[in-house]
Amino acid sequence: MKTFRNYINEDIPGIQMRIIMLGGPGSGKSTYSKFLTKEFMIPHVYTGDMMRDLAQQDTEIGRKVKSALDKGDYVDTKIVLDTLEKRLQRKDTERGYVLDGFPRSMEQVKEMEDRNIGFDHAVYLDVAEEEVIRRLMSRGRADDKPEIIKNRIKVYKKQTQPVIDYYKDKLITIKAKGGEEIEDIAALIIKQIKDKDERI
Repeated sequence: MKTFRNYINEDIPGIQMRIIMLGGPGSGKSTYSKFLTKEFMIPHVYTGDMMRDLAQQDTEIGRKVKSALDKGDYVDTKIVLDTLEKRLQRKDTERGYVLDGFPRSMEQVKEMEDRNIGFDHAVYLDVAEEEVIRRLMSRGRADDKPEIIKNRIKVYKKQTQPVIDYYKDKLITIKAKGGEEIEDIAALIIKQIKDKDERI
């Protein structure tokens, strides 16, 4: 049986691996995305980094993005989608991508569908809230202040949980309580994707 790597190496047209990583703040989306990019040889597309880059720009859009991030709110959907769409037009995404932390709201889901931004697999990292808070407090990022963390979790529950419910029949759900080996969780995610994908 061919593996996805065979399809890539043989340059068979039309074969893509598009994965979206869903989960709350601090659930490990970026960490596990890196394992997937290596396994499937596709780029890691992280809207969080894109927005933080925009926030550094002294422009009207940059200031809007910075204001949202400073409060722990979600960035305007149009700004995110316009930026994402440009990124997905680059040549390195022809074989697919790992889309990290997006969509985060039903508004974004609808906009993705309207713009024909699709996916083959959706991975949901279900991590206990206490563990999420512990991780966020320990990683030392500038926007990981206690009041911002609390608001991000509140916003996540309000806006992103409906996305999880909307995709529930398509999700690969990975539960983590904390303390598990990163490599073990990554291997489980990869195995479940391969088990579910008839091309692999």
